[in-house]
Amino acid sequence: MADTLSTMAEVDRAVAAIKQIKERTAKLPPVLVDAYRETLESASSAIVRRFFEGLANQCPDALEYFIDVDKQKKIDDEKQTKLDTIS
Repeated sequence: MADTLSTMAEVDRAVAAIKQIKERTAKLPPVLVDAYRETLESASSAIVRRFFEGLANQCPDALEYFIDVDKQKKIDDEKQTKLDTIS
């Protein structure tokens, strides 16, 4: 797993890895989930969107592990948009 997800190719590899682990073990290790959550928190909106779209298409059962990160990213983006509008 990469320390950051900065390209779409990295995101696609991450989604493929998550899918493979989920198919083999029927669950995701907490340490893996935590690492990806942390990575997603600092990722761009486009990267986060690609990650969730990839999971939705390839491994929808894995979404439950990550959904709160997506909500928080949307909240942060909305706050930033409001701040940008005020400035």
